[in-house]
Amino acid sequence: GVAPTVAPPRQTGSLLDQPRLQAPPAQWGGAASVAADEPPALREWLVLAADLAEAERQRQALQPFGLRILRRQQLPSLGMVLSVFRLPAEADAQQLEGELRQRFPDWQQELNLRYRPLAQPDAAELQLRTWGQRAMGRGQPATSDCGRGKVLAMLDGPVNSELAEFADADLHYQSLPPAQYVASGVDALRHGTALAALLVGHEQVAGLLPGARLYAFGVFGEDGDAGLHTRTDWVILALARVAALEPPPQAVNLSFGGSRSQLLAMLFERLGRRLNFVAAAGNDGRAGVRYPAAYPEVLAVGAVDARLRRLRQSNFGRHLALVAPGQDIWTLDGAGQGFYASGTSFAAPFVSAALALVPSPQALLDQARDLGELGRDEHYGAGLARLPGCR
Repeated sequence: GVAPTVAPPRQTGSLLDQPRLQAPPAQWGGAASVAADEPPALREWLVLAADLAEAERQRQALQPFGLRILRRQQLPSLGMVLSVFRLPAEADAQQLEGELRQRFPDWQQELNLRYRPLAQPDAAELQLRTWGQRAMGRGQPATSDCGRGKVLAMLDGPVNSELAEFADADLHYQSLPPAQYVASGVDALRHGTALAALLVGHEQVAGLLPGARLYAFGVFGEDGDAGLHTRTDWVILALARVAALEPPPQAVNLSFGGSRSQLLAMLFERLGRRLNFVAAAGNDGRAGVRYPAAYPEVLAVGAVDARLRRLRQSNFGRHLALVAPGQDIWTLDGAGQGFYASGTSFAAPFVSAALALVPSPQALLDQARDLGELGRDEHYGAGLARLPGCR
């Protein structure tokens, strides 16, 4: 079964002293994350080790439980080794999970979870295709040099990097799922391509930072009836790639969501000390943001409409950091056709782009335009993020 969704752990140690992402006050109320219907976890068990010798000891220790190694990968940038095991066909996943946690309490281990894109694309008509940029304070569409020297990263679906839209873009795309899971077809390319175009588009789309370098890691694949999704291990692999980037990105965009992962919580705590993460809050329309947005080291972004009201389906709660335009956002699908998209998936890139142009996440929070109740609140967080002009 799916690991239960719980509140993010309190920050401890040095993270409490870091001003980059201040924890929201407890009086905001609201759940930390959404325990919504999730795709079932895979019958795979993930274990992290410090080195290959420890990984081999783990493999031997798991043999009596009937777990068999599927694949193993060294992650030098994280200083870890990731092992993926297959659960026995006859085993009860939740019961076995409890046994393994009790037998090996010091291990970093858990079921391999699935995550889905957080978008609700539609074909609504708007007269102006750049209302979001203007709502955030950018008076004119960005020039082709806007963002030059800046580096962005995103973990999302497959990107059709061959489109004319990206001919002049500094776009670097890499697909990470194993070959048997690689998603194909226009529908599979829709979400990732749309976000990449919104960030660095040059032709049909008024890219937010068209001059920036974008590392797009395709972490979504298809597996039978599961539809387009990513998994904990694929996200871990992508985070390892991001951690190895030089120079490091100013913002890492995550427009997907699901349940809390103990392994990802540990990695975001570690990487959040030197990288800035932005994630979509979710489209359930209720209190509590989804993970990874609910991790303390991540800026959780909700969506507003053209009247700057919270989008009905946009999640809210005490972990919401900011809001950005997320209704009828003009971008491109996998075939290069324009469409209007809605959802917190499309609000997050506005904040990622803005974050690349300010000194720190805290500066972005401090400069936000207050919406809703006076001061920070659970429906709008610190308010509407401002999108600085290029310099």
